[in-house]
Order: sequence, then structure tokens, then C-alpha cells
Amino acid sequence: MSDLQDFLMDSFEDAEIIERKVSLGGKEKIMKFKAISAATGDEIRKSCRKTSFHKGQRVVETDQDAFVAKLIIETTVFPDFKSQELQQNWGVLGAENLLKAMKAKMKDGEYATVSTIVSEINGYDKSMNDLVEEAKN
Repeated sequence: MSDLQDFLMDSFEDAEIIERKVSLGGKEKIMKFKAISAATGDEIRKSCRKTSFHKGQRVVETDQDAFVAKLIIETTVFPDFKSQELQQNWGVLGAENLLKAMKAKMKDGEYATVSTIVSEINGYDKSMNDLVEEAKN
């Protein structure tokens, strides 16, 4: 088998489910996460873009808060924010509204911790220097 075939076949395995202990509402909970694909990340990013015009120039901005929320929803396996049963239990409709309801009960640092975990799992924690070093090895 050629090196190219080896690369194509071996490089793209399904993302593993990662468990992390997280403090939520002052209690330790286990959450499960799974990295999303670059294509899914692009879809999320596009859905969070806002176009406006400033002095005749088209300006495209990404709503970072919406992006992070959608990234959390798509990356989190447990709890499943898309679960209708969980949404009903919280008295909301929709994954984004469920996350908002849960966020309202969390300490600010707890939400930031979940956001950081999701960023790390999806590879957003690596700087360009880290990536260059990884490529060298």
C-alpha cells in the first residue's frame, strides 16, 4: 500500500468519546464529549455569521457567544442537549434554550470550564507554534 493510501485510511478515524468531571452548580458531574468534524465546525461558524454594512462596506462578523454555545451543543454527548425529555424536564424547547437554562444555573467559571474543555477537544487550544512542532515530529 502506498504512503498516500496509508495516510488516507489511517488518519480519519471516528472521534473518541471523552469523559470529564465538571463542577456544575457546585456538584461534580461527569460530562461526555466528542470532537466535531471541520465540516460541522464550518456549518456552525456560518450559522453564527452576521452581515452588516459600515460606510458602504460589507462587514461579516461571527457572533462568538452563539458559536461557543452551538459548539458546546454539538460536542457534548452527555448530557444530550437535543434530548426532548431533558428539554421538557427543564421546561424549554430546543437545544440552545436548554443550554441557556442550564447556563443560568451555573457559576460563570463553570460555563467557562465547559467552554474550555470543548475548545480543547476540538483542537482550538493549539497555537500555530504547537502545530508546527507537532508537524516536525
